[in-house]
Amino acid sequence: MVTWIKKHFRGHLERRPWGFCWRIGIESTAVSLSAAALLALLFEVPEREFLNFSIGEAFLLLIVVAPPLETLLLQALPIFIVRLLKGSMRIQVYVSTAVFASLHFPEGLVTGIAAGIIGGLYFGFAYAHWRTKSRWKSFWITTVGHSIHNAIAFLLLAVFGAWG
Repeated sequence: MVTWIKKHFRGHLERRPWGFCWRIGIESTAVSLSAAALLALLFEVPEREFLNFSIGEAFLLLIVVAPPLETLLLQALPIFIVRLLKGSMRIQVYVSTAVFASLHFPEGLVTGIAAGIIGGLYFGFAYAHWRTKSRWKSFWITTVGHSIHNAIAFLLLAVFGAWG
């Protein structure tokens, strides 16, 4: 299993920026939602209102504001620190994932694993890989991939009535 995952992610390394970006956005969403569905079957998930925001405010927050802010604070900063300490790409991704997940676990176990760990791995991987090319590419590719991920989740939440 681990070998297959490594091989799969290595395949992404050969993609051009836009192809990488949208594939990471869609794939991270599919894997996160699959994990969330499985976890929801295994564990009791308390029912709660998704957001205390209007649909317009949620759109701005989830698709426009959160991705660049989280990329800067939860991928760029931890990866910058690990790179200063001469950490490998793998360590850069793991540290970034841990930081990203730590901010998603307060929303619950399912969100912590599905969005925090799985999303964190994808976005940490994206940033660490493209950081070897340039800071700007790593920032915008990770941000756009994250925005795509959040846009798909947002559309599903809107369709299934998260905002009443």
